[in-house]
Amino acid sequence: MNILEIKNLSISFDNTTIIDDISLNVKKGEIISIIGPSGSGKSTLLKCINLLNIPDTGEIIFNGTNILTSFNKVNQIRSKIGMVFQSFNLFNNMNVLKNCIIGPTKILKIKKSEAELEALRLLDLVGMKEFKNAKVATLSGGQRQRVAIARCLAMKPDIILFDEPTSALDPEMVGEVLDVIKKLTNDGITLIIVTHEMAFAKEISDRVIFMSDGKIVEDGTPSEIFDNPKNERTKSFLQRFNNH
Repeated sequence: MNILEIKNLSISFDNTTIIDDISLNVKKGEIISIIGPSGSGKSTLLKCINLLNIPDTGEIIFNGTNILTSFNKVNQIRSKIGMVFQSFNLFNNMNVLKNCIIGPTKILKIKKSEAELEALRLLDLVGMKEFKNAKVATLSGGQRQRVAIARCLAMKPDIILFDEPTSALDPEMVGEVLDVIKKLTNDGITLIIVTHEMAFAKEISDRVIFMSDGKIVEDGTPSEIFDNPKNERTKSFLQRFNNH
């Protein structure tokens, strides 16, 4: 069963086409990694799914509804389609726990005591429970990203979009965030991950999508894409990565 159907999606900025007639189906519980060169439209695609960018044409069908016709419900849609950003997007004036309960109490109208219990469970899951009273500004990048993941999970989303979740981190912190994402792959949440971490994408994904110039060039299992790519552009992109 498809949780998400993207049909003929296109978007341009300043007369430059960023996404060019993309169609994509995502099954419930699927783990999809999107790889490709910088500027290929990967992050823009995620932002369209989360309604941060509004496409020029096409449809985004989420749980049977075209969300591009549902702007009056944007908060409810974003609570079900969570997003973890490369720059964390946490509230720096709040502590860790408050960051995790503000969405559930304000948007989902969950009682504060319940929201706090669930937030503590999720902070424990990502290894950040002992920092519950810490100010966000005092945390390392890897710690902030783990809090951002807990905050996203607190909204009980059906899909989580990860927009290069490790690209702003020091190399020694990348592993701690990837480990948390790996844990989520057993929870039945649909994950769509834009990443430059090729070994990680190969290990955890059900499907890997290679994008270039705003188009989906290749879409297959990790072994099809990494071990036996068919398209020349995919081959040369992966060769560059393998040579690093």
